[in-house]
Amino acid sequence: MTQSVLSILLLLAMGQGVFLAIALLAARQADLRGANRLLAALLLGSVAVIGHAWLGINRLYTSYPHSALAIATIGLLSGPLLYLYLRSALTGQRLRARDWLHGAPFLLATAAMLPFYLQSAAAKLAWMQSRPVLPWYVGVSVLVKTLLFIWYVVASYRLMRGAASGPLAAGLARLAKIWVLGAAGSVAAFGIEFLDMELPLSSDALGAIALACFVYATAFLAIRLPLGYRAHLPAPAPVPLPEPAPRYANKRLSEPDRASFLDALKRCMEVDQVYRNGELTLDELAALLAMTPHELSQLINDACGVNLQEYLNRYRVDALKLALHAPDQASVSILDLALACGFNSKTTLNRAFKKQTGLTPSEFRRGAAGAGLETGAESSSGTTLPG
Repeated sequence: MTQSVLSILLLLAMGQGVFLAIALLAARQADLRGANRLLAALLLGSVAVIGHAWLGINRLYTSYPHSALAIATIGLLSGPLLYLYLRSALTGQRLRARDWLHGAPFLLATAAMLPFYLQSAAAKLAWMQSRPVLPWYVGVSVLVKTLLFIWYVVASYRLMRGAASGPLAAGLARLAKIWVLGAAGSVAAFGIEFLDMELPLSSDALGAIALACFVYATAFLAIRLPLGYRAHLPAPAPVPLPEPAPRYANKRLSEPDRASFLDALKRCMEVDQVYRNGELTLDELAALLAMTPHELSQLINDACGVNLQEYLNRYRVDALKLALHAPDQASVSILDLALACGFNSKTTLNRAFKKQTGLTPSEFRRGAAGAGLETGAESSSGTTLPG
């Protein structure tokens, strides 16, 4: 009974891990693409370990001889992947050429295992059935894996300790702790297997259970995180550089300039739809309009009586209202539509939408759907609608 339950849980964890990896790779946030790929690779590595354990629980190793020691070197890659993922998610830093050195131990260990991996299925089956002592280089791999594990745990801890507080930083901290426990379990389990010690559950099963918890925790975190949220490490103090004084540092925009800039701002919003960029900043928008940030902030405050964020959210809410009314968007989730309109957090979305419409996006969509049904019913009954 225990074996069956464990087998089902591991199968579900594998399915969840593969689903999450596909979702991460298909995500449309360009600024999070690197982090998503690293997390997807980490999840797929965990799925491989869990799948190997599932074969053992169901006594299928001999049916698939090539599974012998197939995951022996994966542990050398999981630490680097977690560290690089945390660095990318917390700071937005992209992979550099030298970052590939983090994978060097994995590549060297895999190369050392190639003589074994390239053996025929029959030779591997004979090796498993004879239950020989594990090769010496597998023991070396366990030692190196343990040392690297400790190093990456320390590096990840320092990275998260320096990150600003927030939902993402706290969630990733919990996720990393679960991964540390899972990876520690996997390393310990492999060491126990190397020493040929007896356990209530197989060493593979213990490691897989821990990594399954990591997969489920990742899914839970993905559900709870706001759209596109990112916590940043405190940036080093910039070196002060002389800047040219703004053209209107000590006076307001003239009426001709003000009208010209307002027209240009309106074109940016209504034609170019720059508000759909959820990361748009005052400096970036000012550069598009050939203005200084001070001038643009002054213009929006004077002309509209709001700050930049509120100004952009007005356009985003209007765009989302149109999308929620569109019949061809009825099957698209509100979160996906909101992301396309430029919102990058659930809290901002709900607050801005309710402030402008008095309704939540879900209530607005239901109201639009209800209005559509009523219109359809009246038309079909021959009632003339007021013009």
